[in-house]
Amino acid sequence: MLDQDDLDAAVAEGIVTRAQADALCEFSAKRKARNVAVHADEERFRFMRGFNDFFFAVGIVLLGSGLTYFASAENVLSNIAAAGLIWALAELLVGRMRLVLPGILLAALFTFFALRAAPSVDLLGGIADARPAVVTRPTTSILLGTADGSGLAFKAIAAAALTLVFYVRFRLPFALLLVAASLVIAVEAIAFRLLAFTPIVASLVTLGCGLAVFATAMRFDLSDRDRVTRRADCAFWLHLLASPLIVHSLILMLAPNMKEMTSNGALTVVAIAAVLTLVAILIDRRALLVSALAYLGAVIGYAITGTATDKTAIFFATLVILGVLVLTIGVAWFPLRRSLVRLLPPVLINRLPSTVPA
Repeated sequence: MLDQDDLDAAVAEGIVTRAQADALCEFSAKRKARNVAVHADEERFRFMRGFNDFFFAVGIVLLGSGLTYFASAENVLSNIAAAGLIWALAELLVGRMRLVLPGILLAALFTFFALRAAPSVDLLGGIADARPAVVTRPTTSILLGTADGSGLAFKAIAAAALTLVFYVRFRLPFALLLVAASLVIAVEAIAFRLLAFTPIVASLVTLGCGLAVFATAMRFDLSDRDRVTRRADCAFWLHLLASPLIVHSLILMLAPNMKEMTSNGALTVVAIAAVLTLVAILIDRRALLVSALAYLGAVIGYAITGTATDKTAIFFATLVILGVLVLTIGVAWFPLRRSLVRLLPPVLINRLPSTVPA
């Protein structure tokens, strides 16, 4: 690599002229700026360097499946031992070998065993239950298959704290997704205990959690505009969690009858998807758009139902239209982003990721 001293020496020796040296410097600066912009716009998803990572991942999945069976949910000591074994493996595979995909699996297993090992302590023992006779259970509680209430909240908070220690030790960005997800579980569990957890309340709580995770992700993004440090990877995983929370809660609040689609509901979903697409393009994060694809697919299927009666044909036609839409947005992503970013005030332009030059 030539530096300024090399070019000055080349000019002194008569190898190149001063004008040529200056032109080379200008060309190099523009090329570096473009490479930085492209690098930021790639939204890298680094999780595997080679088949060796996959090979270790298979072993972790097999080991984790066996440990999950033998470390039963009722046996605290066995879950502590399983979490300890996972940590020891992380010291080797993540701390020493720096393997990302195995690290992701180990972090998920560690959080899982930490959640099961933590005691179920009632944080709100003196507060009366505010739930009516008919409530909407938190989605996280249904997925976990655990009891509702502040006992689950304590377990989730403990798991979040231990996973945060895991992140501090191994600096694995994916671990922050697990920390945030555990805190979302805790918030939903406490809200389920304190509030009349009707569908609208459940959606508002989930939306609040999603916006909080999104704000945290944006803090990481804004601190690394060119996305060259670990902070960009942390933001990626947090966006990946925030997006379905935001999209799902907005759809349930504004268009709750997705199974019985109407014209108004379809227009509402399209409007939500359009707004989320604009936000996704501006912040250069595609996760928001990906999370809305299933709902857009439902709208497309509803729109073409009048022209076809074969459900199989409707399904595959929806896939074709949705695929064309995604590919079109992907191809037009860079020019669209350049056009939208120009409309923002300079203070925001200088904080958002750089746009790729035309």
